Amino acid sequence: MSIQRPIRKPKIPKIKKPLISKRKRIVKKAPTLSAGKIKTKTVHKKHITHKKPSKIVVGTCYLEENCKGVRSRKVTKTQCKHQGGKSWKKAGGKCEKL
Repeated sequence: MSIQRPIRKPKIPKIKKPLISKRKRIVKKAPTLSAGKIKTKTVHKKHITHKKPSKIVVGTCYLEENCKGVRSRKVTKTQCKHQGGKSWKKAGGKCEKL
């Protein structure tokens, strides 16, 4: 006598439903694009002008006119005038009366 083994039934894969929150996202319709509803927006950006830092011109201050008798070095023209200088000369420049 032979013993028969029971025949196994084939496994049927279970269908997994997405979560409720994901189902709602899927159901939502994508917005339709129509020429009447959408208007192109033009964005005007303000033009930015970058100011360059001005160089401070430094020179030598003189006691007398015609650049004679050094009073101080590495000063601006206005600083020389406040110190009581009579003439001022920038590096490699001409002598200027104050």
